[in-house]
Amino acid sequence: MFDIKNHPLPAFIINDNLEIIERSQLATESFSSSTSFLQLVDQDSRTKAKKYLTPLQKEVEIELVLNTILFPYSLYNVYVKWSNEGLAQLVCVKQDKRIAKLGESIQKQRERLSETNFDLLDKKEELEAALTRIKKLSSPFLPISSTIGVIPLFGTLEQVLFELNQNELLYSIRNGDYNHVIIDFSGVGEVEESGAQALHSFCKMVNVIGVTPVLCGLKPSHVFNLVDLDFELNQNFDIMGRLKDAIQYYMIAPLE
Repeated sequence: MFDIKNHPLPAFIINDNLEIIERSQLATESFSSSTSFLQLVDQDSRTKAKKYLTPLQKEVEIELVLNTILFPYSLYNVYVKWSNEGLAQLVCVKQDKRIAKLGESIQKQRERLSETNFDLLDKKEELEAALTRIKKLSSPFLPISSTIGVIPLFGTLEQVLFELNQNELLYSIRNGDYNHVIIDFSGVGEVEESGAQALHSFCKMVNVIGVTPVLCGLKPSHVFNLVDLDFELNQNFDIMGRLKDAIQYYMIAPLE
């Protein structure tokens, strides 16, 4: 057996089961008193250790992350030489400069990622706030007369458009003396299923407070989309052509 007590580096004598038979004084001071060398190896390095620390590899040099008494993660070059008796001399050389540089590099990467994440979060919040403002401007309530109001829609007809504006719109309608509210589709692009359902629900609520919703400015594509989404075009509202015609019709209708 090798005499390693006074070895100038952390050194071990291990058997083919990686059990520690003997260790140097510096190894005793640097590592815990585990009976197996594998217990000194960090969890992520153990598969590598099992692969290379075998008598089949007569001499080998590998890098392993070891758990020392002072530091949980320390990078070592591990040199192993097996004897014919199935024992090996294992010497550990710490890579101080390399692990320090690696740690600095990782820390810098983390700091850059953290700064990037905060920047992205700020941008995301700014965009969400801007989008909310845009949605709130996409369906304002415009009183045309004491009995007629207009809600011009812009952009994609989607559920969030009504979620952001529904309460304010219903408040404006309920606190006036309106007979008709004209919902103008002239500025609408695509119609989403959630938007069609939200529109149907909104028209029902307008009806409940005694006001007739009127849809106008519908393009053929809007009608086809609404029909495809099982939107019932003959319930809870009237339908007119252009906004100008709808306003003129309902301004004159009470006088007829």
